[in-house]
Amino acid sequence: MKKILFVDDHAIVRQGVIKILQEIMAMPVLFDEASDSLQALKMADSGDYDLVLLDISLPDQNGLIVLKQIVQLHPKLPVIMLSSHPEDHYAVRTLRAGAAGYVNKGCDAVVLKEAVEKVLAGKKYVSPTQAELLVDAICDSREIASPHETLSDREYQLACMMTAGKTLTEIAGELSLSVKTVSTYRSRVLEKLQLRTTADIINYCIQNKFSL
Repeated sequence: MKKILFVDDHAIVRQGVIKILQEIMAMPVLFDEASDSLQALKMADSGDYDLVLLDISLPDQNGLIVLKQIVQLHPKLPVIMLSSHPEDHYAVRTLRAGAAGYVNKGCDAVVLKEAVEKVLAGKKYVSPTQAELLVDAICDSREIASPHETLSDREYQLACMMTAGKTLTEIAGELSLSVKTVSTYRSRVLEKLQLRTTADIINYCIQNKFSL
């Protein structure tokens, strides 16, 4: 029997996804649940899992950071990222970071089933849209389509948090960073996006539908 760790901060989401997968998957699957990154990492260390389903928006830490930690500590443990965000915002970032797949929460159940079964079989799941995004991303000769593609994961996260109305001090507290470090990240975002003010960053993020 395959064993899956499902990480999402919403109990109703975990229960619904687990119920659906147990009903439609051909193979028997056992699920364990975690609601935040700390719990997820502890369970990944202590459990013998075949797959992790990881939400990208966790209350205590961005799922991308958790993904990288799992990949570093457990390189043979595949991770499928789940997100409500458009594929063009996070799919390439997560796949580059080591994810075995990226699935939008708005997809049909059969899509998630396909992704889970494919990854459990030792393969990677990439949708047709993601395949096109990956092709674009690896064509080094092309001109970068959007300035925000140059942002690091932390810079992207910072821009999203600023757009959500958080101050640099609040962001520093939530990310366990110094205000000086957060200010440095803000300066890098301004430089890469060729902007001048925090308001410019917020407007840019709104126009490009950034979200955590």
